[in-house]
Amino acid sequence: MCDAHNVLHAASSYGEAMLALLARPPAEGRKREAKLKLLAECLAEIFKGDDAARPNDVKREALQHLAIRAAQLWNRGRRLKRVDHIQSLACFNDGKLSRGPAGELLGPNDSFNCHRSKRCAAAEYLADNEAALSKVIEALHPKNLPEPLRGKKENSQRRKALKELREHGAQRFDKGLCRAIGDAYFALMCPAGAVVVTTNTVDHVILCKAVGKQAVKP
Repeated sequence: MCDAHNVLHAASSYGEAMLALLARPPAEGRKREAKLKLLAECLAEIFKGDDAARPNDVKREALQHLAIRAAQLWNRGRRLKRVDHIQSLACFNDGKLSRGPAGELLGPNDSFNCHRSKRCAAAEYLADNEAALSKVIEALHPKNLPEPLRGKKENSQRRKALKELREHGAQRFDKGLCRAIGDAYFALMCPAGAVVVTTNTVDHVILCKAVGKQAVKP
């Protein structure tokens, strides 16, 4: 949402912002589509009322709408009800949204990514239990996966990242692979006697079963 805001902020018009997003590499996939959808929904919201915004006010109103929405979501995400923080991640970049010199929206410490100076804390947790890590790696071998999952790129990337972690340790783990170990992290770090609650049981059941745990839908 902040990126969509900043694309619109840098553009001379709404149409130019949409074209700028359409011109982004297809490799961005869902990220590009999500921003396009956000701008389209924002435009629909502006013109929803009886008194439609004047064309020269559209960009300004859209920027305000996106900025307010981003702040609301950010604050809500940091104050989740019935949720406790039980495991800190030293690499997590926590803080507030801010404005850059040109009025763009910035994440904590000018980034929405991990702390560059910190090693991947998630990888460090996983590397501490090499036996469980090996079980998950073995479970992700194509021969052990159901037919529909054998050719799934996400599973091969996850197995590759976990193998690198096992071989090189958390100190040398490439933080660019952090996203690939996410699902495995839930399975391995789920406390004994608890279950992983997820809508994506297709992937999680296999990971959890490898370490004697369960994954269930909410």
